[in-house]
Amino acid sequence: MRTPRALPAATVTALLLAASATSAAAQTDPEPLELTLLATTDVHGHVYDWDYFRNQPFPEDDSLGLTRVASVVADVRAEKGEDSVVLLDNGDAIQGTPLTYYYGMGEGRQAVLDGGTTHPMAAAYNYLDYDVQTVGNHEYNYGLDLLAAYEEDLEFPLLGANVIDVATGEPYHEPYTLLDRTIDGEQVTIGVIGMVTPGVRIWDKQHVEGILEFQDMVTAAERWVPEVDALADVVVVIAHTGTGNVTDADYDREALHEDVTGNIARQVPGIDVIVAGHTHRDIPQEVFTNVAGEQVLMTQPEYWARSVTETTLNLVPGEDGEWEVAWSEDLAPTAVAHYGTESPEDQGLQELLAEEHATTIDYVNTPVAQSVTELPATTSRYEDTPIIDFINHVQQTTVEAALEGTEHAGTTVISQASPFSRTAVFPEGEVTIRDIAGLYIYENTLLAVQLTGAELRDYLEYSARYFKQVEEGAEFDPETGTNAVYDDRPEGVPDYNYDVISGLEYFIDISQPVGERIAGLSHPDGTPVADDDVFVMAVNNYRQSGGGAFPHVAEAPVVYDERFEIRQLLIEWAQEQGVIDPADFFVENWWLVTEPLPGPTPSPTEEPTTAEPTTPATTPPSATTPPPAAGRGTDRLPDTGVPTGGLVALALLSVVGGAAVLAQRRRAGA
Repeated sequence: MRTPRALPAATVTALLLAASATSAAAQTDPEPLELTLLATTDVHGHVYDWDYFRNQPFPEDDSLGLTRVASVVADVRAEKGEDSVVLLDNGDAIQGTPLTYYYGMGEGRQAVLDGGTTHPMAAAYNYLDYDVQTVGNHEYNYGLDLLAAYEEDLEFPLLGANVIDVATGEPYHEPYTLLDRTIDGEQVTIGVIGMVTPGVRIWDKQHVEGILEFQDMVTAAERWVPEVDALADVVVVIAHTGTGNVTDADYDREALHEDVTGNIARQVPGIDVIVAGHTHRDIPQEVFTNVAGEQVLMTQPEYWARSVTETTLNLVPGEDGEWEVAWSEDLAPTAVAHYGTESPEDQGLQELLAEEHATTIDYVNTPVAQSVTELPATTSRYEDTPIIDFINHVQQTTVEAALEGTEHAGTTVISQASPFSRTAVFPEGEVTIRDIAGLYIYENTLLAVQLTGAELRDYLEYSARYFKQVEEGAEFDPETGTNAVYDDRPEGVPDYNYDVISGLEYFIDISQPVGERIAGLSHPDGTPVADDDVFVMAVNNYRQSGGGAFPHVAEAPVVYDERFEIRQLLIEWAQEQGVIDPADFFVENWWLVTEPLPGPTPSPTEEPTTAEPTTPATTPPSATTPPPAAGRGTDRLPDTGVPTGGLVALALLSVVGGAAVLAQRRRAGA
């Protein structure tokens, strides 16, 4: 081997200096570490790409479910490396489909409570190897014992930093968790804090009152973010709450606001990423700037496992030598959404819960009655329909029977119901549990409260704000005339926040401003409702506990509360009757109009001026299911086709020769 020639001293010095400079540069400017966050939210029991209410897969252009999320997760982990990927879920997991109902409230519940059956949602999340989940408001729908059983089945932490145990004053769930990862040989700690919207205290009052308190989310973030920031390189908040529209200057912590992601991001320094949810919106990426001038990335996946968002963070050494998220132009965080329509279903997850899936399908397809005609819910949000009267009839008669022999016997009983679904339909012929569950999609229970005539009018006026105001005599357009927008409802009043009342008659004049729309409010015999009249109103627990912020109902005296589930009452009524016939329960009692009633309100035996009804050009588009909790949601369907019998005609709106349609009313005794 040839001996190398000695180098001149000056050359050696230059080489040493160059090597030293290179080494220093390498130490001060290392390659950034790449961390990937995958997130889902508001899965609501959708493991499979299967619509239990229609007994078929979802349409190809609306594919969804954890079976598709699983394929995305597997691909990203294979590409990035498992230690570089953190998988998060933002709650509302165990309520929303017949699958979760069956194992939450149905025949499968006890096996979950006893530990003999792993909750199917826990099994699905464990299969995907999630790292952490926060509680959503719907996690409390089935009671704390079911939630505890679900949590016991999970193989990862379930967080809830702002859920306070009244007995101890400490968080009821773990407030945060620390995830240690090795990325490119470097140790990185990711701190994850979980929180839930405080509305649980209202929506699931029956389960949590006196046991749990729900802290303002900004306040909770201020408590926990500094602690986690001191322990972790990256701070992630998974907050089951929407962006919100309350300005920081107007933010009142005592109000316990429902949607506050933006407020958390702006007001609490130290957060790198927030995963939002609850509002069922698709927001892959939004960037906020906090009070310290730092940027915060927010990502909100689409609901029902329609998407999983992928957030890429580049980590660089900070001044203290710890890793931190880079926000330089070339390294700033980015987030993208992977949609179910782009991903195949994971066969392993399909097989894992095949038995539970099949059991649920058998359950929902159990026949309960025969319907004499098709009863769709398509138009229920703007005209009185038999299928909503079916709900009100069962609620009203249940309460009337319960009040017999009490001090409230003989009081006029009325009932409220909302058009939860635009696609629900009872087919002519066999009606199954699936059909009824498709109409009443929530696990609400039945109560009854006492209201005065004046309070009831306020209640109806508040409900009527659902409609957009039109010019007098204008034709009502179902495509554009509903879901009016307000400061407290920037995305529009959802269908589930529009109530109709049975047992009284009234008109809704949408040519008038909000608060002045209810006309002709009267008893069935035509007697006007007086302010001091007293009524008992059958109402679901969500509405009675303050859900939707309807006036008076939350403070009204409760006169009935047997905690019977409304959907089960509907099923049992249908089973007992054997036949669903609109003649047994349909009483047309409210009408939408676009012009003030002419003179005195017509009596029920008179026929107001009428015109041919206007038929919408197209079927109204589907809307999404909100959130919350028992009693929130929508979904969606051709005219009723119900035999009118004694009805003069169906009441719809139109304008003929410049005259507005008032309505056509049921003849007395029909």
